[in-house]
Amino acid sequence: MSIKSIDSFISNSVKLFEANPSQTTFCIAYRSEAIPDGKTKPKVSFKTHNAHLGAYYKFQTNKSKDVSRLLSALGPRGVTVTLGKVERRNKLTKVLGKKARHKAKSKDVVGMSTLMVNTDVKEYAPVVVEQKQEPKKKKSKSKGKKKR
Repeated sequence: MSIKSIDSFISNSVKLFEANPSQTTFCIAYRSEAIPDGKTKPKVSFKTHNAHLGAYYKFQTNKSKDVSRLLSALGPRGVTVTLGKVERRNKLTKVLGKKARHKAKSKDVVGMSTLMVNTDVKEYAPVVVEQKQEPKKKKSKSKGKKKR
């Protein structure tokens, strides 16, 4: 099934990897077509396929922003996707309030590589080295003045 929305492709692919990661394949194909004007028209297609479950999702784009978003979805940290109308409505009926309405517009999706290797990814926290400050030396008032 060809999907038009990038967020629905990402969420459907993640659900497919959650259901059966060992038999799910993910394919990236790049091709460039020559246009009579002498220019080229690049296309990137992403496919997620699981023969065991009978599911096939395809997404085509020529935008670098979409390609970057999909590649980051493949990574261990995942991406944030906007929910569809039905998912948003279901989430709003469960929890009411202004904060819930704001949170219901998007959700974090775990990365596909995390599902493939079946491990949790720890949040990276850089090590901060504390430098000890030396006490400041008192400046002499006679600095620069000649002694008599």
